[in-house]
Amino acid sequence: MKIRNIYLGKGIPFFCIAMTVLCIAVTLISQLIPSTYMAFRFVYPMKYPWQAVSYIFLQGIPGELLPANYPYSSMQLTIGHLGYNLLLVIPFGVLAEKIIGTKKMLILFGTTCILDLIANLIMGAIYTKDGDMFSVAGASGIAFAFMPVGMYALFLLGKNFGFGKLFKQVSFYVLMGMAIPTAIISLTPRIGDVAGVPSMVIHLMGLIIGSVFVVVFRKSLQGFFDKEKALKNAEFVNTPQTV
Repeated sequence: MKIRNIYLGKGIPFFCIAMTVLCIAVTLISQLIPSTYMAFRFVYPMKYPWQAVSYIFLQGIPGELLPANYPYSSMQLTIGHLGYNLLLVIPFGVLAEKIIGTKKMLILFGTTCILDLIANLIMGAIYTKDGDMFSVAGASGIAFAFMPVGMYALFLLGKNFGFGKLFKQVSFYVLMGMAIPTAIISLTPRIGDVAGVPSMVIHLMGLIIGSVFVVVFRKSLQGFFDKEKALKNAEFVNTPQTV
């Protein structure tokens, strides 16, 4: 079985499509109307209830809010932030959603949102003790939670259909090429002077939540490949054999 066949198989990844559209839409609105940026971003203490979720879809920052002589432009920050998060949401998210379904993806999303919110509230209380403002934005916490699901799916794919065949697929190396730097970033407190310890905490939490999700729903993941293997065996049995 090929990885691309999972992506192109039946089922529409409604959740990943909706998340991608929301990330682009909220980010675009904040760039065109900078006054909305702080209304979308999570700020401790929260001023608006929707900030508990809206910050996830907000990437980058408008130029008007950047400090003078900042080393990166608004365009660089926004495209880099949005682009990298979507490079995780789309490949790993779609792969996961195709295998476990939209309902379980919503469970993963909801669980990660709640735990990330609790972590942000705790870090907000800690950081604001010194008079500093604590605020966060970005979908990386959710995106990082998708990666363990996708990586475990690749393991099951190799286990059920042969690691030799898996290692010959270009898609495997593309996914691994994104997974390895993502794992490194999760352990890095500062990335190009634009991320700090709070980001590292959220990244690590995403990987941990995704790993726990794999353990809880491992039977659902295995069930997908059991069905695919049964279909493949049935096709082989029904195919006329020639001697």
